[in-house]
Amino acid sequence: MLRANRSIGRTAVLLAAAAVTACGSNGSDLGGGGPDPSALSAAPSEPSGDGQSGTAGQDLASPLRIVVLRGAMPAAGAVVTWSATGTGASMTPNVQTTGPDGISTSIWHLGSEVGAQSAQAAVTGGAEGSPVSFSATAAGPGGGPSPIEIQLRDDGGNNRFEPANVTIPVGTTVTWNWVGGIHNVMPTGNPAFTGSGNPISAPHAFSHTFSSPGTYVYFCIVHGSASAGMRGTIVVQ
Repeated sequence: MLRANRSIGRTAVLLAAAAVTACGSNGSDLGGGGPDPSALSAAPSEPSGDGQSGTAGQDLASPLRIVVLRGAMPAAGAVVTWSATGTGASMTPNVQTTGPDGISTSIWHLGSEVGAQSAQAAVTGGAEGSPVSFSATAAGPGGGPSPIEIQLRDDGGNNRFEPANVTIPVGTTVTWNWVGGIHNVMPTGNPAFTGSGNPISAPHAFSHTFSSPGTYVYFCIVHGSASAGMRGTIVVQ
């Protein structure tokens, strides 16, 4: 009986040692590990200010906000750099240190372009989730997209649409202005739009509002075709 008890005791010790080894050499990883309490992370802070609409060249109504955490706690003193794309776009402030709540905020001054714009907040030194991205939609001063002008030119036989290729938001009105020569605007392909009709001499103007997305191809039947010469494209997004 004594030998049996000793054998059982040795078996229990061996099983316990194997369990400790499986969980880690120092026996401290019994819970399978967890998040690093010193690691930084960044994320939008509600309300984040993402997805707003505003007027091109103006401030958005609400500031953009992110929160920086160290582990699960707010990280004070983290340096955040704010930036925005687009002509004339800016962030105020463009660099800010987080407060005790880990929050950084900035006012987005939209660029002059109508349509989708983007901004971001990056944590200096790196953080999980950084940079945090934001988007906004800019409209023209009248509440809709700014109109676009395309000139029809004949400069010493150099017949062309200027600019020949444009990208515009849905709802934009495009006006073709005849500066010189005899031209027309002839749509081709699908989708299409109503053209200007028969060729006509300058000065003349023709407008169309694009209400559906797609790539629209057009040409002048006097000086081009659907694939060459005096032709243009309008990408509506």
